[in-house]
Amino acid sequence: MISVTDQNVTFLKRGLARHAKKIAPGAERLVAREFGALPATQVIVTSDPGLMAELATDAEHELAPGADPRAVAKALRHHRRHLRDKYGVTVLSTDGVLVLINLRVARTTQDVNETLTHELVHACQLRDRPAREQHIGYVRYGLGTERLSRRKVRAYESLMDQREDQAHAAEHLAAGLPL
Repeated sequence: MISVTDQNVTFLKRGLARHAKKIAPGAERLVAREFGALPATQVIVTSDPGLMAELATDAEHELAPGADPRAVAKALRHHRRHLRDKYGVTVLSTDGVLVLINLRVARTTQDVNETLTHELVHACQLRDRPAREQHIGYVRYGLGTERLSRRKVRAYESLMDQREDQAHAAEHLAAGLPL
């Protein structure tokens, strides 16, 4: 199940936000046909990368209760720096998966189609229990509430790189969506 909302969308980007809402069910069907059913997925479309950083950090913080506020602030700074130029990001949340799309970077409907498809592939990758638990462990490691060996950290980062390659390869599915 997928839901799409918009927050802090500038006037010039409202058309892209409407487009994202319109194509989301079709994108969900295309990705589900290729990769399997999606988990509960909330898509937020925004023109404010600062809001994206806050939402991503809040979702991660909910997965790591008891995290040191300094570690959370550090994660927020990291997200603010790195999400400025990103088209989108997928974050695990307590309810499922949170997909954030940056309309400041996405300039065309094709950009929105490819970004949504890419991020929904990441949502599929995080749907099963072992993948969720592994990712939660990595998030908790990043926020300092759980210890992981270097080997496990490197192995998970390598898995994330493989997942990123898989999502990039799946962007061709966006050709099946209307422009």
